Amino acid sequence: MSELFDNNTNKQGLIVYGGESSSDYGMVVAEAPSFERPQRKQTTYSVPGRNGVILFQQNAWNDTTRSYKVWLAEAIEEDSGGVRSGYLVEKVDAFEAMLNSKVGYQRLTDNFEPDIFRLAYYSGGDDFSNQMTQYGEATIRFNCRPERFLLSGDSFVTVANGGSITNPTKFDSKPLIKITVSSTQTITVAIAGTAITANVDDYIYIDCEAMNAYRQDGENKNTDISGTFPVIKANSSNAIVITGTVTKVEIKPRYFTV
Repeated sequence: MSELFDNNTNKQGLIVYGGESSSDYGMVVAEAPSFERPQRKQTTYSVPGRNGVILFQQNAWNDTTRSYKVWLAEAIEEDSGGVRSGYLVEKVDAFEAMLNSKVGYQRLTDNFEPDIFRLAYYSGGDDFSNQMTQYGEATIRFNCRPERFLLSGDSFVTVANGGSITNPTKFDSKPLIKITVSSTQTITVAIAGTAITANVDDYIYIDCEAMNAYRQDGENKNTDISGTFPVIKANSSNAIVITGTVTKVEIKPRYFTV
């Protein structure tokens, strides 16, 4: 992925949606997208006779959009008789089919912000203008979750009892924890003083965002956990305490900003 961006940075705009690159469809992002930012979830109440409003703010944000102005150039070929033909319609159809074939939130990356990714879905409805059958233009809009996830927080890191993990952002993150043991154990993992306990046969995943525990084969393990799902506190070093005999504890931090 990094090689793909490195080869295209400052050459042409590039997006990757659900694992497929815009360049595979002959699509070019014509200009850098605007900085769309999510709106905080909040409610205001006006009280008669009182200045201002009463404000209730949540530590949560609404979905936002990511828009790209793109163009697809006509692919012109000549046959042996010198007759020229093009495939603009086929290229537009193929690109739209790729976007519309993906269901649910997909990973969205681009080379304008190469260190982050979004979770986005495409709902369709964007029209390509046809410029003399030579090229098509459109603005492609993705509906995105509010988080801009750091790629640096999207890999598992091994942690040890007495160690720590540092969140570089201003937002608490909800990690994915994997506990591996060599024999059946009751294991407690605490991050910044918040602990969760799991009965582990060989391994277990604990998703602190989804508030769910499972095995990779999809087996639900929620009945094997207790306690509180930890978060990695913002802009600070978070102490790790592990109780029990483990082979390995790994954490995918899921750092993000908005």
